Amino acid sequence: MPHHQGRRLSPLVIYGWFKCKVTDDGSGWRLEKISGSQRTAGRFFDDGEKRAIYLGSFSVNDDKAKRYGSGPESDQVGYAFRNSATEWRIEFPAPTTNRSSTSWSSSAEPGYMFD
Repeated sequence: MPHHQGRRLSPLVIYGWFKCKVTDDGSGWRLEKISGSQRTAGRFFDDGEKRAIYLGSFSVNDDKAKRYGSGPESDQVGYAFRNSATEWRIEFPAPTTNRSSTSWSSSAEPGYMFD
């Protein structure tokens, strides 16, 4: 099993696609991941034609997501890149805090794709 900075990494797990809901609430685009045990809910901010900044909050199962800015245990930041006219992907950087989840262990992990 590979090691990273003296820690043992869990094996890579590849999941299928997850269901997400993207809405415009009048103040801009919002994302809510609505399937899988690890969830995110947040907002997109324009950063050019091919990229947006995502600020969201991590939650588990059906726990209510906290507001972004609640702290490092739940805050998420990522870039949403436009793959095509109808498809985007979000990349989350590796966190600076320990999380119980092993899915955040890569340096630039692809996140969720939605169209």
